[in-house]
Amino acid sequence: MKIPYIKIKQRGEVFFVTKINANIIKHKINFHFRDPYLKLQDETHIENTNQYIQKIKKKGIELKSDSEGIQRRLQVQRIKDIKEYVESSSSNFFPNSILLSVDATKINNFDKDYEKYENSEIGYFELPDDTKFTVIDGQHRLAGLFMAGDKIINDFEIVAILLFNISLSTAAKLFADINGKQKPVNRSLIYDLYSQINTKEIENMKNFHTIAQKFYTDENSPLFRQIKMLGIGRGAISQAFFIDYVKNSIEKTDLINLIDNPNNFLQEIYNQLFFYFKSFQKVFPNDWPVPQVFKDYQELDDYAEKVLKIRKSQLVKTNGFGAIVRLFPEIYKNSNKSFNSYLEIISKLHNFDWVQKEFTGTGKQLQNDLLEKMRNNLGL
Repeated sequence: MKIPYIKIKQRGEVFFVTKINANIIKHKINFHFRDPYLKLQDETHIENTNQYIQKIKKKGIELKSDSEGIQRRLQVQRIKDIKEYVESSSSNFFPNSILLSVDATKINNFDKDYEKYENSEIGYFELPDDTKFTVIDGQHRLAGLFMAGDKIINDFEIVAILLFNISLSTAAKLFADINGKQKPVNRSLIYDLYSQINTKEIENMKNFHTIAQKFYTDENSPLFRQIKMLGIGRGAISQAFFIDYVKNSIEKTDLINLIDNPNNFLQEIYNQLFFYFKSFQKVFPNDWPVPQVFKDYQELDDYAEKVLKIRKSQLVKTNGFGAIVRLFPEIYKNSNKSFNSYLEIISKLHNFDWVQKEFTGTGKQLQNDLLEKMRNNLGL
């Protein structure tokens, strides 16, 4: 496969601008979506995921889940809209570039060839026909284009930025930077990708992602499988919501002073939040979606559905959970940092009704009302 390139240098990084015929690259794209939590999902979620993959495959796009992937799920309607855009007029085109990476570690003699590419401003790549490209940015445009008729894609050249042998950390940072700051991509996915990025600027956010992940994956956690990691699937609250609120509350306590010692920081914050949420779980067993004891995932899911959808408790809905997380700094300050201490304080709320009909409205106003009622009950 022979494709032209122009070398670009930015801040010590080298990448290449190229053009590739859409028909040539159509079957060489690695379409994937990030799903590192599939093993913790129930059969329904797994079945839905498989059905989604098959639905995309019927449209001619080979797609798979990847625990170390960086992409969001393809949105069927969006790729359909792009297909219709391309087909609707012969004057419609994509002047903007897509961002691709190539794992060239398995290409024979590539290191020697790469020196040649890197030392020339323009030239041609000589790549094996079975070379695979991973999309970092632009997968919806590519998928929509590939769904169009052969006549269109045979004459369609794609403008691409090509990077070779970049790390998962770099790929994740590029995706997060491009999509987190410029496009309305699900924040939970962006936060999840922070775990793959190795830069000091977001080390703090990585810590809070790790805490969210621990609460989601630990079977002893009072929030086991109740955080919508990546913002999708089962759960009472989203990963982004959990991180935003927990981070904001922790920054109002002296726990934030441990941040320069990541191991102590992570463990101590997890411990304190664990004691805090566990206290609510024990005091309000009928309003907490995770039972203190369960035999399997099905029993857990049935219990969560009973609490959240039948009883309609507000405790671990967005506004209720937001209120108790915002209350945490005050409870933390008045505790001796032990589980029994938290439990003693939270037990004073035992008559609090989390399904009151007067809980009306949405957003911060309802959250503020819940917070003030708890403060009043606790005498804070």
